[in-house]
Amino acid sequence: MKLTGNTILITGGSTGIGLALAERFIKAGNTVIICGRRDHALQEAKEQFPHLIVFVKHLLSHSDHGKSEPLSA
Repeated sequence: MKLTGNTILITGGSTGIGLALAERFIKAGNTVIICGRRDHALQEAKEQFPHLIVFVKHLLSHSDHGKSEPLSA
């Protein structure tokens, strides 16, 4: 299995195990995308690991289809 040069998406990646995994994957030479619900936690993760690509995911209702928006750096 190739463990470097991949693009990896981690949901709930702004804290805890998700952020720890993101760190490991970045250090292994991967592009890492994380998404989560808390803007401030995603911003802190982005500050800690500038190479992260982060998205805020708002789960409002089934009719919204879960709108997503990128978090600007």
